[in-house]
Order: sequence, then structure tokens, then C-alpha cells
Amino acid sequence: MNLPSIALLLTLITVPAFSAEGFRALPDTAEAMGMVGGRLAVIDDASVIRHNPATLADFNDTLLTVTFQSWYGKTDFAGSLDQTDSMIHPWKNTGSLYLAHPLNEDVTLGFGMNAPFGVAISWPETGAFRYEGASDVSLQTIAFNPAVGLKINDEISIGLGLDIYRSDLKLKQRFPWALVVSAPVPDGTMDFEGDGWGIGGYFGINFNLGDRHQLALTGRLPVSVDYEGDFTIDNIPDPTAALPTSRFTSEIEHPASVGLGYAFNATDQLTFGLDFEWIQNSTHDDVPLSIGANQPLLAGKTAVPLAWEDSISIGFGVEYEWAEELTLRAGYLYSDTPMSETTWNPAIPADDRHIFSLGFGYTWDDYNTIDFAYSLIHMSNSTIANNIVPAFNGVYSYSWDILTLSYSRRF
Repeated sequence: MNLPSIALLLTLITVPAFSAEGFRALPDTAEAMGMVGGRLAVIDDASVIRHNPATLADFNDTLLTVTFQSWYGKTDFAGSLDQTDSMIHPWKNTGSLYLAHPLNEDVTLGFGMNAPFGVAISWPETGAFRYEGASDVSLQTIAFNPAVGLKINDEISIGLGLDIYRSDLKLKQRFPWALVVSAPVPDGTMDFEGDGWGIGGYFGINFNLGDRHQLALTGRLPVSVDYEGDFTIDNIPDPTAALPTSRFTSEIEHPASVGLGYAFNATDQLTFGLDFEWIQNSTHDDVPLSIGANQPLLAGKTAVPLAWEDSISIGFGVEYEWAEELTLRAGYLYSDTPMSETTWNPAIPADDRHIFSLGFGYTWDDYNTIDFAYSLIHMSNSTIANNIVPAFNGVYSYSWDILTLSYSRRF
């Protein structure tokens, strides 16, 4: 009997559907997205609370930054047996809020709320993957980031912060009861729902190397999240064969990372930025899975193998002050996928990616700023031929566009 694979479900637990670096999301403000590949030593909106808290030490005013980000994209699948399918619900929306407040010339406090990890993937319930993959997956991870920036001297500043994660996971997949009882009975629906908390830490160090050169070093500790909740399945042909409800538990360790950023102020109006980041995605060796009394429905599976590799991202950005009120931005970022062909999964519709961004910022009254960025993600087709789940073999093509709008207010 060929019971359904649930590999699709568990590979999603910490993945942002929009990232080829593994489970991490892209920058979440329009200033950062505008120079997507060269931001670490350059940006000065309040999102530095999460990305490089050392820059907080440069703040002289209280600053609030609010962002709305919208993704539009699709993934198309052409299988090796001539089956086709397309991801549905192409719009994905997220946002963030950051508030920074200087206590004095040397100390600035910050607090942020953002979505560093998240997924909202939907494939047709009766599509090409059918019983081999999830039809709906929703992961909502909210990070609460208290941080502090300290100015050591004119050349060095440091920043420290906490990653406090609250994560909710919902997964839905069809189950072929007909294969179990060898009779024409309706399919069931498996629902996995769990939530959990995790905590970690991160840092930033800024080095002022003169009037025109700055260097930034950032690092992030791994964050482990334990998910606990309920598993249910409906349309059970024999109600005594399995409990309709049982406990659902799992554990995911979000990876550590290290980043290095460089900024060069070519003129008073023109700034270039270069970034390099390493992400420890090899922490995702496998994902444990437990659904209590209903465990036999998973055909002996207790974990889903991922076998991911560490990955990198590298890019650049440029910022030009066209006028006192108007700043123009552009950027490029390359990031490689940590997934291998054998464990590649359509729940994470991505490959090595090239991101191109354009943006601008407009300031009025010296207190209000609107920033906007448009980003295009280009990914080559993924040709999968040796997957551990044969139904996933085929060619996947992608299309993604991102719009980011931020508002900042100084007090």
C-alpha cells in the first residue's frame, strides 16, 4: 500500500515561501529592499533594530518605521508523466513595525515586530501532487526584537538584541482512505495545527574607517521552536481504527547566520554598499514529527529528511541623494538554495535566485519619510529527476515580484 508522503508538510515549518536562502525572509523595509544587496552598513531606518542594531547608536531622534510588503508570484509544474499544475493564491502580504529611542548620545533603545519566517503555499487539492503533498500550508512567525545600540567611541559602535519568536503552524493534506480499506470511500483531510515559542540573540558591530568607509559585522544565534498542538483527520471509515484527534508536536531550529557589510561614500550624495552573508541551513538535517495515537497513519515516519546545506548570499546596492528631499536606490542580491535534488520539495518553490531592486525615498518637513521599492526575483527553472518522492520529479518555473512601502516618522 502506497500511503501518502508527508514530506511536503514538514519541510515548510520554518520556510518563508519567498526565500531561496532556506527559511529566512528578505529585508522588510523599502529602504533596505531598495538596496537589497548592500544594506548592512548603509541603511538608517528603524529596521536596523533587527538587521544591524549597532547602527542604533547613530540615532539622534526617536524614529518610528512602519512597512507593508506585498508579493505576487506563481510556480508552474510540468511533471515527468506529462502532468501539470500551478500554485494558487499568488498574493502574499506581510509587514513590520520598529521604534527606536535614544536615551543619550551613546545609548539607543529599540523594539521591533516583524515576520522573519513565514509561508502561505496553496496547491490545488486534486492537482498533480494529490496525496503526496499538502494542499494548504500556513506558517506565521512573529519576531519581537528588543535591542540596544551603544557607541563605544567615534570609530566603533555595537548593538545587541533578542529574537523572541511566536510561531503558528497549520497544514492541510488529503488522505486516501480508499487505499487503506480497499473500498470506494471518500478521502479524508489531515489537519496539523501547532504553535510554539523560541528565543535567541544577535549582535552588530560598526567600524568607522574614516569619512568615506564603514564596515559592519553582524551575527545571529540559532533559535529552536517547539511546536505543540492538535492533529485531526476526518471521514474515518472505521471510527475505532484511529483517534480523530491527537497531539501534534515537532521541533525546528532556525539557523545561525553571519554577515559582513561595507559602505563607501563616494561623494556626499553617492553611497555604495556590499554585503556577504553565510546562513547555517545545515541545521535542517531532518524535521521530527509526532502525532500521538495517529502515528500509524504516517506509515512509520517519525521524521522528514531534509539534508540541507549551508548557503550564502552576496550583493551590492547604491544610494544617490538626487535632492535634499529625494533619494534614489538600486540593488542586486544573489542567494543560493540549500536544498538538494533528492530532498527538493514543491512546498518551497525556489531555486538559486537573482534579485533586482529599484526604489526611492521622499522626505518632507524633516520629520516624515515615504520609501518605496520594487523588486524582481529571477530564478532559473528547477529540473528535478532523482527525488525521494517520484511524484515531485519534473520541471518547476517561477515568477515573483515584490512591492514594499514604508513610512518613517521622526519625533
